[in-house]
Amino acid sequence: MHASLIVALLVIATVWGFYLLPSLMGDRRDAPLSSTEQFDRWTSLMADVQRRQYNANAASKRLTVRARRRRVLTVLIGLAVVTLGVAWWRNSLTWLLVHLAVDVLLALYVAVLVQIRQAHQYRMAVSTLPTRQAERKESQVRVIAR
Repeated sequence: MHASLIVALLVIATVWGFYLLPSLMGDRRDAPLSSTEQFDRWTSLMADVQRRQYNANAASKRLTVRARRRRVLTVLIGLAVVTLGVAWWRNSLTWLLVHLAVDVLLALYVAVLVQIRQAHQYRMAVSTLPTRQAERKESQVRVIAR
């Protein structure tokens, strides 16, 4: 029984590693190639912030959604810890299966959150793309005198 519990814990840890480590380490595509590219991204972001109108209602909705997602994630993590503790305490295969089901739900929820974030980043990139293309057509280096 102890060997199967250890194997189950290793499987759970491996699955969590596949889901959590890439999001914690960051994506290489987002890393700037140089400091000038990083500065260009930062200045365009700041210019975009200055152009937008502040909408308190939208900000309030975003905060509400973010709080709800955080609550659901906290409950799922707590439920996973509790079911694992009960499975270990009772030496019960049934509780271990319940724990695995909760882990699957938690992994699916994290995957959905990652997809939502990627879709939002894509929408933001597409919405700022036309203005950025116009900026890039302009020469970055200007010769002032010879």
